Amino acid sequence: MIQKKFPGWVLLCTLASVGCQNNALTSTEDDQSLKTTAGRVSINSEVSVNAYVDTGIYISSGFSFLNPSQIDKNRQAIGGNAYTEVYGFNIPEENRVRGIRWNTDDETTSLWRPQGIAGFSKDGVRYLLVSWYAKGDAEFKGSRVTLIDISPSSSTYLTYRHILLVQPDIPASAAGYSQFGSYAPLNVHAGGMAYFKGKLYISSTNLGVRVFDLNKIIEVNTGDTTNDKCGKDSNGNLFAFNYRYILPQTGYQKINNANPFSTIQINAEGTQFWTGQYYSGSADASIVPKVFGFPVDTNGTLQNTGIVSVAPKNSLFTDNHAHGIQGVFRKGNRTWLSCTGSPSNSYGSNARLARYTDGADDTTRFRWPYGAESLYYESQYNYLWSLTEFEPNAGAQNGSQVNRCIFAVDFSKYE
Repeated sequence: MIQKKFPGWVLLCTLASVGCQNNALTSTEDDQSLKTTAGRVSINSEVSVNAYVDTGIYISSGFSFLNPSQIDKNRQAIGGNAYTEVYGFNIPEENRVRGIRWNTDDETTSLWRPQGIAGFSKDGVRYLLVSWYAKGDAEFKGSRVTLIDISPSSSTYLTYRHILLVQPDIPASAAGYSQFGSYAPLNVHAGGMAYFKGKLYISSTNLGVRVFDLNKIIEVNTGDTTNDKCGKDSNGNLFAFNYRYILPQTGYQKINNANPFSTIQINAEGTQFWTGQYYSGSADASIVPKVFGFPVDTNGTLQNTGIVSVAPKNSLFTDNHAHGIQGVFRKGNRTWLSCTGSPSNSYGSNARLARYTDGADDTTRFRWPYGAESLYYESQYNYLWSLTEFEPNAGAQNGSQVNRCIFAVDFSKYE
């Protein structure tokens, strides 16, 4: 996340620079000398959540819907129980449980960058979802989500499909493409997302949370291969920049006084959505990044009561605050943070997985890959998933090397 990411068979590798050293960083690897009074979890009366806004009327008629099991996945990822080295991948080998690399085009494209990760199971198949935002010449296409089959016994194992995210607000003018009616690209950073009871929740930097129903995927099949049209024309033809499927926004909730929203995830207990604020490591010392917990009802609606906040400590930064929050996961009284931009490197990466216990003076930090983004906990297997974002020649450090991958670790090693 700048705002604020495996061709051939994946091989088990031992990184010579990593070896089999302890997962947690020692004081010589990761300075923990700066400590301040800890902040505890507290009720936050300044933050509020507006009522859910249903935006689904634009797809209430004239469209047919599909669910994830009906999607034709047309791309092949590579992965398994091992990893192929990418730049800055420093997870101790004994902690690794899954590794996935995109096909060559998606691994190296500079037009799209992955950010958020979530997952679910349907009809006996395990899926991952990954969000991307468009860059450069493709910026007008907004954002997309990728559906990946990660069940080894499945006939479509590690195949995936990109699905364009759309919303009902038609822009007054469109640069770089032809915009028709009914729906338009969703231009958000898509920094994080969560899955809850069939719906996808995407963090929207300044708004709050945008909601999508995964049982309302729409197939776009016009026979048109052009890359510069979106929406429904006067003849009823559907266009989506040559994407075969679109996922329409069905609603949103505005959250007040808790932005910027860099990420979102459901807690382990399934009772709260947790969001995080991203500020870079060079942010003003007066800025105190926080994570916020929003109670959720059985319908997936964020509640406007019982909102809590935590200001995690992180002595890697001189103000002892957890800057660079790219991902967040909450279990019990602990928060796990995927943080980037620390002033020190650890085995080729300036990212850390930081575990913060409410009321503590500091985080416990672990090695974490360069360019690491959001977090997703797969409870059935006790896996903690994340992903890295950078294409070659994109990060400050990776140069021409590939950094982009998806991975899971044994969560028990980090509790």
